[in-house]
Amino acid sequence: MKKLMNVLKSLWLLVVVLIVMLAAGVPLWILIPILIILLAVPLLREFNPRSDLDERQLYISRLTSHVSLYVMNGLILFVLIREYFSHNQQPPSYWYMILLIPLVLKFMMSLFENYSPVLAAQWIGGFFASVWLLFVLLSHGFSLTNLMESVPFLLILVSVLLIRKRPLIAGFAFLILAAGLLIFFRAWLSMDVYVRLLMYTLLPMPLLICGVALIWHHKKERKEQ
Repeated sequence: MKKLMNVLKSLWLLVVVLIVMLAAGVPLWILIPILIILLAVPLLREFNPRSDLDERQLYISRLTSHVSLYVMNGLILFVLIREYFSHNQQPPSYWYMILLIPLVLKFMMSLFENYSPVLAAQWIGGFFASVWLLFVLLSHGFSLTNLMESVPFLLILVSVLLIRKRPLIAGFAFLILAAGLLIFFRAWLSMDVYVRLLMYTLLPMPLLICGVALIWHHKKERKEQ
């Protein structure tokens, strides 16, 4: 019975897909709340202690989730490559959003689960700042405009250097930079919703998460002392 229940839990997302396929004609104001609830239940279950599962069952659950994620990514890459070579143009932006957002979340969650908030914030802040800085330099070349666009990412790298000795200051700096980037790159508001979601996930969101994690870590250490 216990194994049967675990199998049924793994079929939960298939139930969601079937509901979407069979819900033709159902008003969106009914369908959307149902889908939100169905998707939220397994997600919330992952953040609660799983006393009903032993180590082997947890391993199987994580393995199947990892394999499914990478199979999905492989299929999306196949679609992107095929669309590009078939039509000789960039595929729609929502494909990039679907591909990259889960990978970014997995990257950040893995670091925070395996390392201290200080080390995780260093890796995340340094990685995203370096990637964006390289992108700006390679896409626009060396110019005054290019240097102006590089300033936010240089400030992020400076904040990363402060993390070990001044985590609280670095945490607030990340929060300020995250808010500042929303203003600095306000042109994103003119983009379609898929591009905006992707851009916010690739820059302000990692800074926001790192800032909150560093402040929380500092307060926790102060309480323990």
